Amino acid sequence: MNKFQCSEMVNEWMRKNQEHMVGLLKEMVGFKSINPKFLNSASSSESDQLQEFLKDYLLSLGLRVDKWDVYDNQPNVVATLKGKTSENSLILNGHIDVVPAGDLSQWTTDPWKAQIYDGKLFGRGTLDMKAGVASNIMVSKFMVDHGIQLNHDLQLHIVVDEEGGGSGTRSALNRGYTGGGVIVTEPTDAVLTPVEGGLYWLRLRVKGNNAHSGWRYSHIYPGYQRTGVNVIEKSLKILQAIMELERDWGLNKYHPLLPPGITTINPGVMLAGAGNKDGYPETVSNPAIVPDHCVMEFALKYLPDEDPEEIKKQFEEFIRCVCYSDSWLKECPPEIEWGVHGVSFPPVNTPIDHRLVAAAATSQKTFGIDPTYKGFTAVSDAAFYAKNNIPSMLYGPCGARLHGPDEYVELASLYEVTKVLIMTTLEWNNLIQEESCK
Repeated sequence: MNKFQCSEMVNEWMRKNQEHMVGLLKEMVGFKSINPKFLNSASSSESDQLQEFLKDYLLSLGLRVDKWDVYDNQPNVVATLKGKTSENSLILNGHIDVVPAGDLSQWTTDPWKAQIYDGKLFGRGTLDMKAGVASNIMVSKFMVDHGIQLNHDLQLHIVVDEEGGGSGTRSALNRGYTGGGVIVTEPTDAVLTPVEGGLYWLRLRVKGNNAHSGWRYSHIYPGYQRTGVNVIEKSLKILQAIMELERDWGLNKYHPLLPPGITTINPGVMLAGAGNKDGYPETVSNPAIVPDHCVMEFALKYLPDEDPEEIKKQFEEFIRCVCYSDSWLKECPPEIEWGVHGVSFPPVNTPIDHRLVAAAATSQKTFGIDPTYKGFTAVSDAAFYAKNNIPSMLYGPCGARLHGPDEYVELASLYEVTKVLIMTTLEWNNLIQEESCK
């Protein structure tokens, strides 16, 4: 069957299944699947209940379903629609964990009871990213409804903990669920997104010498024996230098699919004081003490085509040079720790002409959409597939206010993305011209 006939079949099926899809998404939003890392009580997260609901739904479609705990009451679900071979499987990935709703008075609607206004579905997690999960599930439903035998397995990776560092997707990969390509259906405004930069969280521990502030004059003026070394002052030297490095990188590094200046080094945490308890300053409320311990934590971003290990070397050499200009820091350089809190996202750098991206672009054209491309400015679970040499891209619906009040997804965009994903799956399996597309 030619692409026109096949697209008409997809259009007709989508028209008949819009209400079903919206109902499924509303049902998903109703579960408070908040990432437990953001809760005082992990047991109040409803991730397990949502995953049990999705497991039963996918079993009803006839898919093979594997559900296991990544950690307590935080399970992954991987559903497989078997093809003729398990080789070169196409993976559709999405996460069901969400951030808290925040101040409910700021919401126009109940964040846990999805409602539709002006073609937009409002609720916590609608855009980030239960809509994408619903799209992935509907792709499998289309194949089942039409009895299509795929040439390759279709895997749905429905994971937890994306918002907390990606342990869900890493667990799925470690369990052996790999493939020939993956589409992560994060919201991308319906734009094909084959690249994203890498991210490190890193920590600097700077040391000084504590003393009584009454003798500060003897620490900063000549003619005295220096005893106290104020770690805040030394840390500010380092911080100022890092901000200069950030500006230099922003001016001299560039990727055509990402905005200029994307290589930021954000100082997110700075805590200084006296003493050291469990790696952090022990006394932080007494200005009569010259502080001797400072912790600074940064979110460092780099380009998709840069080597993570080379970035670490560049940064460490820069800090070494900064410290060389200060007699104290030269002798007592800061300790640098990479991957703080387990956050280390490798870059994604899939070529636009790769088969995966080309299949999605061809599918967009089938529905009269002119393909456009961009890079993802945040980070996603696509990073972990890329690290495992699985070609990766992101593609998801339009919407707004993710992580904020009145989060919503645009339903027309959601339907469009789902249709493109269906066609992309058929393209990936070389089925467009075959009788299976009846």
